[in-house]
Amino acid sequence: MSASATLSPMLADLTPPPPRLSERDSLFLDFDGTLVDLADNPEGVHVSPALADRLDALAAHMPGRLAIVSGRSIAQLDALFGPQAQHFTLAGSHGAERRSPEDGHVQPDTPAHLSLATDEMRAIAEAHDLYFESKSFGAGLHYRRKPDAEALALREASVIARRHGLTLQPGKMMVEVRLSGDKGQAIAALMQTAAMRATLPIFFGDDVTDEDGFVTAAALGGAGVLVGPMRETAARYRLPDVAAVHQWLAQALENA
Repeated sequence: MSASATLSPMLADLTPPPPRLSERDSLFLDFDGTLVDLADNPEGVHVSPALADRLDALAAHMPGRLAIVSGRSIAQLDALFGPQAQHFTLAGSHGAERRSPEDGHVQPDTPAHLSLATDEMRAIAEAHDLYFESKSFGAGLHYRRKPDAEALALREASVIARRHGLTLQPGKMMVEVRLSGDKGQAIAALMQTAAMRATLPIFFGDDVTDEDGFVTAAALGGAGVLVGPMRETAARYRLPDVAAVHQWLAQALENA
C-alpha cells in the first residue's frame, strides 16, 4: 500500500483498504475507537476473546510486525489483553514508552512535575464532576458524560500543561496533559527494528491524535486508515467503525 501525506478533501470519501497483508507490510493499530468502541470512561472498555485471539493469530503470521500504538499505558494494555499482550509490539502513552521483542521495555523516567500536574488534574476533575484518568506518563479529564464542560476542561488542562511544560493533548470528549511524544514518532522508531525495517507501515486510527501516525506511515511508503466518519485527514483509506476493522482483520487473516 502507498499514500501521499497530503490531507484528503473533506467531501471526497476514502475507499476501504484492501483486506490483505503481505510480507512487506507492518501493521499498526490504535486501540480506543479503533479496536474497541469508546466508552463513557476508559475503565468501561473490555477486549473480547475473539479480538485477542485474532490479533494473536495475526502476530504469529507476521512476527514482530504487528504493533498496538495507543494513548493508554503499556500497563493498561497488558491488563486488557492479558498474557497475549506479550505477543505484540506495544507503543503506549502516545509513544512515550515502547516494548518490543527486540528492545524490551523502553520508557522515560517520571519527572516530579508530572506528579504535580496529575494532582492538579485530579483536583479539577473532583471540583467539576469530571472523570479523571491517571496514566503512566500523563493525566486526562473525560467529559463524555458532561459535554458542556468541554471548554472548562480544555482551559484548565491548558493552564496546567503550560505551568509544568507538558504537552496538551485534546481527544474525543477528553483532554490530557502528558510527556512529549506522538504516535508518528512511535511508528518511526518501531520501523527501525529488524522485523519492521524495509517494510511498509499500515496504521489504523480514529482520532486527531492519530494524524501524526498517518503522516509518518505515508512518508515511509505506507498508508493510514481512518476509522469512523469522514473528516479532513492524512489517511489514504477509511473504514466506518470498529466492527468494520474487526471484519477487515478477519479477512486479512483469511487471505494470509
